[in-house]
Amino acid sequence: ENFLYPYAAVGFSDFWRRWHITLSAWLRDYLYIPLGGNRKGKFRTYINLMITMLLGGLWHGANWTFVVWGALHGFYLWVEKLIQDSRFRLKPKEDISRHKVIVQGFMAPRFLRKVQSSNFILALLTFFLINVTWVFFRAQDFATAWRLLTSMFSNVPNGAVLLSSLTIIKVSVIVVCMVAFHWMMRNTRVLNVANKMPWWLLGIIWSAMLILLILSQESSSSFIYFQF
Repeated sequence: ENFLYPYAAVGFSDFWRRWHITLSAWLRDYLYIPLGGNRKGKFRTYINLMITMLLGGLWHGANWTFVVWGALHGFYLWVEKLIQDSRFRLKPKEDISRHKVIVQGFMAPRFLRKVQSSNFILALLTFFLINVTWVFFRAQDFATAWRLLTSMFSNVPNGAVLLSSLTIIKVSVIVVCMVAFHWMMRNTRVLNVANKMPWWLLGIIWSAMLILLILSQESSSSFIYFQF
């Protein structure tokens, strides 16, 4: 499993533990740790984080949009670490044995301490900010990225309607279901679930997924990592 429900991540460190695990491990073992990791003081830790994320962006392609994608992830990790290191912080602790992220509030805002579902709220915030980075990841240039971002947060004068109201509802339902599924399965591995299923049910699920994948391909598209 190279992806462990990344859209259920509570914070950006947790996201990188769940998203593209092989790439995350490579960046950690061959860039972040050799640069000094967090062993040479806070300032060097922040610099090492940013360098690692910038190079992680360049790994995806020699385009400035990928550099910005990496810079945003580096900035997110900076802010997260600053909050953790400050005395007004939400301190995430990883329970490795159960693979659960537990958020404990130390001098955190009173309303946040009272919210039992603070993990879910932080997961939604993480999901939103991660999706902002995907705009730069998928855009061909800055002009396209900026146009997409402005259209996300404001009305575009004389803009064309790209999606009908019905399509927007369909997409919204799919996104909500996907995020809910990630959240419910966040501490579960697919292999463990599959091993508990009867062979005939597993066969039906795989066949249905394959058929849906084939039917959803309206036009040919190259594999995103083919160039690597």
